Parts: sequence; C-alpha cells; structure tokens
Amino acid sequence: MKDQSGQKKSFEPEDYPALRELFPAYLHQDFGEEYGTAGEAVKGFLSDASGDEILQVKEEWKALRHALRDNSLSDIQQAFEKLGSAWQPESERQLQELDEILRHAET
Repeated sequence: MKDQSGQKKSFEPEDYPALRELFPAYLHQDFGEEYGTAGEAVKGFLSDASGDEILQVKEEWKALRHALRDNSLSDIQQAFEKLGSAWQPESERQLQELDEILRHAET
C-alpha cells in the first residue's frame, strides 16, 4: 500500500475491527467443510449479524478493498491472514464475489 507521497505504507489490521471478528469466526480453517465457499461463509455471517454489524463489515470491506487495490494477490493474502482469515483468495474473481455479496447485503 502507498500513502499520498507514493511511499509504501503498512497495513494495519487494527483499522478493521469488524473484519477481525468476521474472518476468524466465518473464514476459519474449517470454513470449507462448514460452508463450502468463502461466499457462503459470508452469507452465513449476513444471516446471523445485526444490521449495524453488517453495515460496519460492508464499510470496512470497501475500505480494505480500496486500500489493497494496487497490491499483489500475495500481499492481499497476507493481509487476510493478519485479519484472522484461514481463507486465502486465489484470484481477483473470488474477491469480486464477496464484493457482490456485501454490496447487495441489506442492513
């Protein structure tokens, strides 16, 4: 990630408290057995969460995607790991699937 001066800045997991709760709770090491896909795991969260929780996750997801937009897939995977996710996206398409699910989630 780069700041306004073009210098690479560090990723700060503390900036994403709602995602730090979501990722280990729903994208844990057994999410594939429990949900099948990351998208289904996020849908599980959406069915369990309050409107405020959903809104916060949507805002943080959008901010995270913006912050990581110029990063490599490897950097994105490292960021997800720092947020507590066992899921490691293997393509931009997988990330876009979550974009769509969260974009259409009702709060």
